[in-house]
Amino acid sequence: MHEVPSIVSHSYRPLLKYAKKYKPEAIFVEDIRPDDTLSLKNYTPRFLKLADSISHVNTLDEQRFHDLRTKQLTEMDSNDFAFLADAYLQNRDRANYTYYDYLKTYGVTGSKKPLRKENGDLIFPLAISMGITELLPIDDHQVEPEYQKAWRNAMKANSGTGDDLILAKLIKKDSRSRVWPSLWGRLGKHTNKPATLQRFYLINSCRYVTKPNEYSQAVQRLWDERNYRIAENIAEQIKAHPYHKSILVIGAGHVISVKNMLKQVCPELQVKLMYEE
Repeated sequence: MHEVPSIVSHSYRPLLKYAKKYKPEAIFVEDIRPDDTLSLKNYTPRFLKLADSISHVNTLDEQRFHDLRTKQLTEMDSNDFAFLADAYLQNRDRANYTYYDYLKTYGVTGSKKPLRKENGDLIFPLAISMGITELLPIDDHQVEPEYQKAWRNAMKANSGTGDDLILAKLIKKDSRSRVWPSLWGRLGKHTNKPATLQRFYLINSCRYVTKPNEYSQAVQRLWDERNYRIAENIAEQIKAHPYHKSILVIGAGHVISVKNMLKQVCPELQVKLMYEE
């Protein structure tokens, strides 16, 4: 649920309230790591081109960058936020570039109106309230072209087999199940319910298919590999920093797979979903 329609613009409010109660020390976000050039090329080529073009003509004030990163958000002003936004842009860090661009625009009080986006209504306000000065990007798109090609071929191969009807039924069920939660301002919570997460998991990984073919199997493999690398990125950060409580904000289709992969790459890590006690 990366963006919501204006009619349900307050959908992120319950999630933000829930996340604040958890009091995370770190926030992992579905953005690409600055050093993952292949993923940046595959998924955000325009951002990569912009970042590299700026870094070629501008020299970053490394000392100021270092000094500002040691300060609290409340100790900085709009000029500092603007500098950090530009610095993170030059460093190919889209997660923190957008974070400080938001701070430059709205300050530490945040936007008064809902922006209808995951970043502006959930991640950034949560980070500000927790005093978090740097977000942790963990996404991976190294095989994005292969996944998209496999997905298109799988849809063609599944046509007329009955599996296309199963997919249509899953999508229809998801659409219908959103109606009442949307009307009551609970769309965010609904999206995190186990049944919803399972539907997205089945769809994104082609696990709903009853008559597997080489393309649906490729989709499943590529989806699992992507989420395994995401889990590795998370585990690497956790092992490098003494975080006791952290939170991951990621698309619903990833949740079940990433949790399973984290058990493999970091079995000592305790992973708790929103509706798990």
